[in-house]
Amino acid sequence: MLLDAVILGAGPAGLAVAHALARRGAATRVIEPAGRVGGSIRTIREDGWLVETGPNTLQLEGPEDAALLAAYGLAGQVQAADMRAARRFIFARGQLHGLGANPLSLFASGLLSWRGRLRLLAEPFVRRGGAPGETVAAFAARRFGAEAAAMLMDPVVSGVHAGDPSRLVMSACFPRVHALETSHGSVLRGLMSGPRAARQVVGFPQGMQQLAEAMAAPLRAASLRLGCVTTSLRRDRRGWQVAWRGADGGEEGATARHLVVTAPSWQWASLPFDETVAPFLREWEHAAAPPVTVVARGYARADVPHALDGFGYLTPGGEGREVLGCLFPSSVLPARAPADAVLLCCFIGGARRPELARRPDPELRALVDQELADTLGVRAAPRKEWIQRWDPAIPQYDAGQGRREEALARAEAAHPGLRFHGAFRGGISLMHAIRGGDELGRELAGA
Repeated sequence: MLLDAVILGAGPAGLAVAHALARRGAATRVIEPAGRVGGSIRTIREDGWLVETGPNTLQLEGPEDAALLAAYGLAGQVQAADMRAARRFIFARGQLHGLGANPLSLFASGLLSWRGRLRLLAEPFVRRGGAPGETVAAFAARRFGAEAAAMLMDPVVSGVHAGDPSRLVMSACFPRVHALETSHGSVLRGLMSGPRAARQVVGFPQGMQQLAEAMAAPLRAASLRLGCVTTSLRRDRRGWQVAWRGADGGEEGATARHLVVTAPSWQWASLPFDETVAPFLREWEHAAAPPVTVVARGYARADVPHALDGFGYLTPGGEGREVLGCLFPSSVLPARAPADAVLLCCFIGGARRPELARRPDPELRALVDQELADTLGVRAAPRKEWIQRWDPAIPQYDAGQGRREEALARAEAAHPGLRFHGAFRGGISLMHAIRGGDELGRELAGA
């Protein structure tokens, strides 16, 4: 039997491709070395706690995204985030500065000095500029001023990419914001012109794992192969010849018109491609993806003095702190903690301090104890604690990203039926991986 596609990886990107194919009656196999679906999605449900040690929420950008969730059977299962949690905090100079959805909240927060605020307001009068490959730090300083770059853009980069803004490329990491300078001559002018995209932050009653399971549901019986290692990948006149070995040692194989690689780039070295494909992938051998460790803690509500009236806080790199930031999941979505408790989720490591993510558990505990005491006034012991290590964690779109993506494009052009899709290319957001995977699946189904 000739399959329509074999997909390597059962994370969100791979599941999205497979689900789109399955909805159109295509024959597929999804090969996943882990014993579970979801990849970076990982939900823990324990004693009334619902803990995300991977992505905490999903951001929808319009009715098409909502329709896609409906296609997964989740239309009635979507939980909208509490809009009061739209407030974000920046921890700087020893205190938390609250920033609301209204940009004017920045000027009331005290985060920026008067000089910094005036420089930010002057952004519409700054001429277009910037060299190709301009970093996030350079772009932000040029357009908004050094203070706003350090206090606003820097923590955003830490929170989204766990990256170093002096190394990441603006056009690759934040292409929409970067494009506003070209289209409007000003980021602020571009943001204020025309309707704003209707974005919604959502979760699910059983956590993000519910999303992964819903995407995998139509694949379970015939298509999904968990705990399997790919042992051969080659193309001949019949199509892509793929072989894999199960956890029980049994061998299986298939011929497919398309081979879709959605496994993370740091796993590609172990994929058994022949020498016609392998040279293209060597561009990715040293691609950065620093470690991040998640320390989630449950506390009695009475033991946390702060109101937790927001999404969480981030910390600028210049503050020299050892935690990138902390989310307040129980303030954002319902049923994340027992009624008399709250859930906090700290992130440690990233591109600038990777060694911190690899510290042993006792040292991580001491680090988080100090952090939460300093920022939220927490001095009591937690009721519960969960530690999740991601090493590697998030792809870094640095100066080599364009070259790496070009190598993938050349590999696809040289090998009919070969496609690559995932956070390693075009955007790291979870919804990007899902939306793009669905588009790719529909394209392949019609090919």
